[in-house]
Amino acid sequence: MSEIRRRRQRVEVQRNRAALVSAAVRVLAERPEASMAEIASMAGVTRQTAYVHFGTREALLASVHDELSRRAFAVLEAADLEAGTAPEALGRFLTATGTLLAEQAAFGHSDSAPEADASRHVPIEQRLEDLIHRGRDSGEFTTALETSWLVAAVIALGHAADHQIRVGRMDAQGAAKQFRSTVMHLCGAEDPDRLL
Repeated sequence: MSEIRRRRQRVEVQRNRAALVSAAVRVLAERPEASMAEIASMAGVTRQTAYVHFGTREALLASVHDELSRRAFAVLEAADLEAGTAPEALGRFLTATGTLLAEQAAFGHSDSAPEADASRHVPIEQRLEDLIHRGRDSGEFTTALETSWLVAAVIALGHAADHQIRVGRMDAQGAAKQFRSTVMHLCGAEDPDRLL
């Protein structure tokens, strides 16, 4: 097989995988129980092609969660946590997180290994830890809680807000509001937007 043909096959494989993940994100947001055949049809490939690339629906779902994590990190990056005061930056982080809670509520919990979920949080945890240190150094965050505990608490509160939305106890806006208020309080920060 020629190098050109191998290159074309690699490009096609990448294109098919990307199309399947993109289609899965769209379809599963509306119908979480959608089959591989429905997702493949939306991606413009056959069901067999979907199974060749992912093997199982669970493997495709793991790739969907990876893609959602990538998108989440991009949204948080756009919040520009280095700009402005620490409370303003934390407010942008929490607003971005509230948006993500609303967008991702339809996807259910990841069935991936806990290690995979933990690794998805690492870049977010690092950004949050840096922000908390900055707020402490400037005196804008007055909490006595340890930074590592605060980071873990913020992640856990994000999961709690997500759970409240998924089980129908709160709508996304209400959960995001409670999440924001609680995190600001934990950090000992004055909320520049005073949502509550």
